[in-house]
Amino acid sequence: MTRASALVGIFKGLHLLFSDPLADDWMRLPNRDHPFAGCSPVDAMKVGGIPVMLEARRYVDALRGGL
Repeated sequence: MTRASALVGIFKGLHLLFSDPLADDWMRLPNRDHPFAGCSPVDAMKVGGIPVMLEARRYVDALRGGL
């Protein structure tokens, strides 16, 4: 349930921030910010698991002004 919640939150947040094409591509684009360290968010989440998924969700929420 935690994985699903994190992914849905990331998806919704990205679509509120960006146009649909960019929101859909964002997860596969390299990102130098923490917690991604130059990797794409998808690759970072594959390696880091649920903790990185939750950090990515907080990151997207912060971009939206939620923090």
